[in-house]
Amino acid sequence: MKKRTSYIIIATVIVVGVILDLVTKHIFANMFSNGREDIIVIPNFFRFTYLENKGAAYGIFAGSTWGLSVVSILFIVGFFVFDYFYHANDWLYALGFGFIISGAIGNLIDRLFLQYVRDFISIELFSFVFNLADLFITIGAIMFVVFLLIRTIKDAREKKTKEQNKEKTDEVDNK
Repeated sequence: MKKRTSYIIIATVIVVGVILDLVTKHIFANMFSNGREDIIVIPNFFRFTYLENKGAAYGIFAGSTWGLSVVSILFIVGFFVFDYFYHANDWLYALGFGFIISGAIGNLIDRLFLQYVRDFISIELFSFVFNLADLFITIGAIMFVVFLLIRTIKDAREKKTKEQNKEKTDEVDNK
């Protein structure tokens, strides 16, 4: 994949991801604003509910909106700095990067303008409520880890092949 294509994918995922996140948050915030009960999709497993999270994931650091906003901004900037030095023209890299950044931006927008993050998805196996931005960050992180694992394996194989070729060349030179 060309570098230009990679950046187009990243930009598209970020823009679409942020829009989807903010639109769904708005829809669910409006649905639940007049006291609506939870929407049970699959009993005892999946429901839509509404929570204004003033902390980070799982409600940790509650009440630290500005601190979490600063951390989010530093994370986003740090990720772009990482990309500047280590960009890879790879689908997994581009999608993972785009998902992570779109999720971080979506939640940052909530924190900056509302002082909390709107969560609305509940999977009852876990005891937390999340939103699309959280889901995007999770999916992106998984894609990024898979990319890094594949890259590490590929680099190790290439290194091994080079070493084997060098040994063969050295044997021929010594004869």
